[in-house]
Amino acid sequence: MGRVARALVVHELLERARDKWVLLSSMLFAALTLAVSLYGRSAGESAMGLIGPSLVTLASLFVPLVALVLSHDAVVGERERNTLGLLLSLPVSRMEVVVAKFLGRGLALTIAVTLGVGIPALVASDGLGGILFSLIGPTLLLGLAFLALGLLISAVVSRQVTAASLVVVIWFTLVFFYDLALLGVLVVSDGAVSQEMIASLVFGNPAGLYRVQMMSYLAGPEVLQNLGMAVSLPQPLSAALIWIAWIFGPVLVSGVLLSRRKVV
Repeated sequence: MGRVARALVVHELLERARDKWVLLSSMLFAALTLAVSLYGRSAGESAMGLIGPSLVTLASLFVPLVALVLSHDAVVGERERNTLGLLLSLPVSRMEVVVAKFLGRGLALTIAVTLGVGIPALVASDGLGGILFSLIGPTLLLGLAFLALGLLISAVVSRQVTAASLVVVIWFTLVFFYDLALLGVLVVSDGAVSQEMIASLVFGNPAGLYRVQMMSYLAGPEVLQNLGMAVSLPQPLSAALIWIAWIFGPVLVSGVLLSRRKVV
């Protein structure tokens, strides 16, 4: 990555750090996480069984939303402002532009997640504080996956309002309705679709994979069996490959699309 691309990373980080929507979402996430942490500190051991799942649910809702808001205008915003051609006239390749935008906005997301989870961890009880700190890494993977997805949407569409609409649809689909739809398929099919197939589809969704991994970490590897599903959790290598595909795949495709698209 050349000097211009590195400067673009810094520019993207500074611009996203001043984004009001990102700041508001991050502050709300931190406030809710802090409230859960304070509740766990006051309730003692009796609340520990509910605190972890509550934190996982909060993270799986807010972090994808913040990531999509961060990245939905990365390319299409430049196109609508008529600055994309000027940017590409600099000594930087189109793939470097995409990677720099991903890295700069990814750094902003990293700061938001670290502060949103780290600050409540400092005031939590010892056991809960450890749980909060352990959530930072997996939560960053979740956020980077949705950040890359938002970047891909931004590279595909031609209008920023279209990108904003699509990220809202994708957020609702992957975070809310995806698991419910698979559960409906499992019930309606009456065994025609196997639990292994449904579980594989759940693991293929970054939000679903995040929830399963975190619930397994908090409640034990038998969590799926306790829910009535006789399936195994994804192996570490399989889970790592899924995260790699979701994070790097959309970034690579975005770079290819930008390289082939004519800029006017």
